Amino acid sequence: MSTAVEPPYQGIFSDIIGLTYRYGSVEGEVSADSSFPYERDKPVGFYIANLKIGEALGKPLLTISDLLPAETATFDARLINRARLLYSLSPAQGLEKPIVIDKKIREIVGRYAGEVNLDSPNTSDLDEPLARICAELGHFPKTVSHTRNHLRREAAGFKVMRDKEIPTQGGNSIFADVYLPLGHLKRYPVLISCTLYGRRVFYSGPDLAIQDEIVAFEKAEDDWHSTPAGCPITVPRESWGAHWEGQRGFENIATFNTFTYVPRGYAMVKIDPSGVSQTPGTRGVLGGIIGEYYDAVEWAASQPWSNGNVAMVGSSYGANTQWHVAALKPEGLKCFVPYATDIDTYREAAYTGGIPTSIYLPDWYARVRACSPKWGDQFDLIEMMKSHPFYDALWEMAGTNVDTTSVPCFLAASQIFMIHGRGAYEAWRKRDPSNTFLQLVDCNYYSWPSREASGKIIQFLDHYMKGEAYPPPERVGIQVRLGGGNWYWRKEKTWPVPGVQYQRWYLTPDGALVTREDAEQPERKLEYSTKVREHANSGVTFTSAPFEEDVEFAGHFSANLSISSSTTEADVVVTLWPIDADGNIVRLGSRNHLEPLAKGFLRASHRKTDPSKTLPERPWHTHTEADNRPLTPNEVVKVEVELYPAAARIQKSWRLRVDITPSEHQPGIPGYSPPEFRATWGETHEEGTNAIHVGGPYMNYVLCPAVPVKYDYPAVVL
Repeated sequence: MSTAVEPPYQGIFSDIIGLTYRYGSVEGEVSADSSFPYERDKPVGFYIANLKIGEALGKPLLTISDLLPAETATFDARLINRARLLYSLSPAQGLEKPIVIDKKIREIVGRYAGEVNLDSPNTSDLDEPLARICAELGHFPKTVSHTRNHLRREAAGFKVMRDKEIPTQGGNSIFADVYLPLGHLKRYPVLISCTLYGRRVFYSGPDLAIQDEIVAFEKAEDDWHSTPAGCPITVPRESWGAHWEGQRGFENIATFNTFTYVPRGYAMVKIDPSGVSQTPGTRGVLGGIIGEYYDAVEWAASQPWSNGNVAMVGSSYGANTQWHVAALKPEGLKCFVPYATDIDTYREAAYTGGIPTSIYLPDWYARVRACSPKWGDQFDLIEMMKSHPFYDALWEMAGTNVDTTSVPCFLAASQIFMIHGRGAYEAWRKRDPSNTFLQLVDCNYYSWPSREASGKIIQFLDHYMKGEAYPPPERVGIQVRLGGGNWYWRKEKTWPVPGVQYQRWYLTPDGALVTREDAEQPERKLEYSTKVREHANSGVTFTSAPFEEDVEFAGHFSANLSISSSTTEADVVVTLWPIDADGNIVRLGSRNHLEPLAKGFLRASHRKTDPSKTLPERPWHTHTEADNRPLTPNEVVKVEVELYPAAARIQKSWRLRVDITPSEHQPGIPGYSPPEFRATWGETHEEGTNAIHVGGPYMNYVLCPAVPVKYDYPAVVL
């Protein structure tokens, strides 16, 4: 009786060609398609000339990490040595092409094999022989950090292809990094992002002609992943400050983390448009970034590793770039995720409430330039902003027409942040609710699309990119702040929240907040300085009686006020605060820091509203020069202040406090540090006295969105 002999199986050695393999009496070279034969349960040894790299039990897909036993740690020195040698045999920064072990490499490695100890516990022992090998090959050896970065991705199941050139319709090219799951000849849905900040950790990117910069950026990436939050990393560009350099929430600014999404079966493409990082050109060419992003989407859809389905993803600027491209509907675009987006550049970024963001924008613009010092700008953004203080045709052109696209969309807004707290709701109102999703999330939202809310985004992406077998997330998700760093996740079917009741909290002459207007109260003029006081309450404060039951607020706030000034201008800032039973301001921040329940701003001369766009809960200011109305000194005028949406629970026995101030600073709340964002009154106006006129003929109130209270929900975005 004859016994059947099991034929050899075909395995793939990921991204390797030309390694010599041996098992039993069989010897050969890993073929041009990275394949090699193996037999079940038999180890296969791999060699370069007479240097044994390692061995592994044969299986369908091998990686460098398989060359040592399965229990070997990712950063074991023996694995680093093997990986570093192999990566260094290619001049590529990533795995843009397979590592090819050709005759020349075999000869060179063979000459130095006696000096190479791949099992040394000291990774520096490889430095000298590897330097000699690479010198003969004409390129630089990979550093330990560079190698660790590759191995870290490999352990997570993916790889990177660096500095891929994407042709654009203008005849030029832009650069991109492509992250792919480890799968031979497989196709994946693609997530693509585009910002002004650069593709590397955590911003910018190396000049590929300067080896020291390549080394420094690889070191920065390794440090980011291997050191704890709060430990600054060094990037060879102008510093962005300890806060940015110590964060560990996002791999690079305004894009999504590769380690969150690529292991879930998505390819990721991060592009640099013209004038950013190493893509040559001029930044800010009108329409340029839209065309390049459009071309990149269609390029991604046509690549051999793509299944043709593409989604645009990103936050902040990485969100704002998506809208015009989505409206053009490039081939392959299935959905987009503009997380923490602005759609009205004037109202939401440059002149919030008509008050110029003269602290934030110059700082932001300087950071953009620091990311890409090799290139220039088409025009000076700050000078353009200063020369257009009112809403005009330029701002109209810079805005976004969100109802031009039917592409499914996942929106998010940050509550109580400097910006990104308004646009998502305006977009929601105009879009098809059947394919639009909305989230109200943390002030410090940066990490959310890559960590806290990533599960919801993946649900959305799976549904629209992988098929209807994957259920979508809830239509509306809300982080409701509870105080003391606690919060819960509230799920709703639409926005505004069903059952919302807009409560008026009236301001009284004696500094109280009440829910019923008293027309019999005498008129009183409550004056305050236009300058922030240094050690006491700034502006005027109104406080409610203790709440008799828990109340949840979730939605749009606004304030109707009667004000005057001894000058021709006044900046009006409204902030709401919960006070606990012991008289302390409740810490609403999810990291247990002080932040308001809600806040809003208005420059009084911009008080004119458009009745056709104003909603009962959200005034719409025109901000045009024709509607500009400077104050007549001491004349009382009515102003309607838009407060951005927010969500929090006020517990029984707590009280509600409302502050009317000339800026966001409130020294009367010790420990509160508002974001340095908008111009303060004293920068642009003369010193004087503002006043709130309360009682008598003047009706002043803050509108709050009370919603049905929900209990027993977890502080998890399920």
